[in-house]
Amino acid sequence: RDLANASPYCVVEVRRDSLVEDTLRAIASSSVGLLLRPLKVFFVGEPAIDEGGVAKEFFQLLVERLFDEAYGMFEYNPETRRFWFRNQPLAPTPRPGAAGPAPDEAGENNGEFFLVGLILGLAVHNGQILDLKFPAALFRKLKNLPVGRDSLAEVDPELSRGLDQLAAFEGDVEATFCLDFTIAETRFGSTVSVELKEGGAEVPVTAANRDEYIKLVTAYRLETACRDQFDAFQRGFLTMCDGAALSFVAPSELEQLICGEPVLDFKALEANALYDGFSPKGKVATWFWEVVHSLSPQEQGQLLLFATGSDRAPVGGLGKLRFVLQRAGPDSMALPVAHTCFNTLTIPEYTSRAKLRERLLIAIANAQGFGLQ
Repeated sequence: RDLANASPYCVVEVRRDSLVEDTLRAIASSSVGLLLRPLKVFFVGEPAIDEGGVAKEFFQLLVERLFDEAYGMFEYNPETRRFWFRNQPLAPTPRPGAAGPAPDEAGENNGEFFLVGLILGLAVHNGQILDLKFPAALFRKLKNLPVGRDSLAEVDPELSRGLDQLAAFEGDVEATFCLDFTIAETRFGSTVSVELKEGGAEVPVTAANRDEYIKLVTAYRLETACRDQFDAFQRGFLTMCDGAALSFVAPSELEQLICGEPVLDFKALEANALYDGFSPKGKVATWFWEVVHSLSPQEQGQLLLFATGSDRAPVGGLGKLRFVLQRAGPDSMALPVAHTCFNTLTIPEYTSRAKLRERLLIAIANAQGFGLQ
């Protein structure tokens, strides 16, 4: 601990097979002042020196595990390809110490949500882009801005469509929909009925009060059902990023700081690319960029995710990314290989443009990255 305090860095040492637990333990034993130092990450038993690549891999692996649905914290919507807070409360977990909230602030069950928020803050503080698939509503909530019907479609499109149908229906609402002021929710494998207002189970939804019902359902889904989880998450984020500068950042700008820019300019990436074993004007490099520019926007996003661990550009665009195209020996049928922590794509010296395209498309289509479910 004395050595850690003497270092100009925040040093985090973790085991790959206990990544979440070791990270939580490291944060619990660190003060906010220590966490605000530049981050250096070491994987136990691995001699790599962290010059940025190890920290990037650390964030990628940690986010992937925390957002795994089997972990139970977030639910994934395949239609929107976005995550949201799972309503079901978690089992008790160790809470962070000096850097974390007290039990009466976050509750005993939300240490992991505090950790995810803190990870976001750490990433921003250390200039790391995270491959997060959150709806825009999350970034509005981080700024304490209201969220409503416009946000619901990204979180729960099926529920949003149902409410749209209810709002537009011109017949007998009560007889047709048979609704009351409750909402069904699954908790620990059982379905329970939650009243949206006092005595709601005895109040039928009619044409006269359906607007109130729609408003309450929306508020429950976006606010009430995830309040404890989000509050812990927000506290974790603000532990690292609270300050005057945050008040001047719009929700869309905050999303770009955390997740990168959605606009992908591959001409800028090509102009600033580095090469290892290939000539920038050689046949393979020329073929590679011809193939890249011919891909669909979706395929380009898959390629960027495959090569860098994120399908978004860093702040400032793809021209700010240090991308490396590396030779992997003579021509063969081997697929391209990515080293995401160093933004490096390794390919054999293919003998034709068509072969390069075919091998590259197979690689990016079959490399399931986080968020490409």
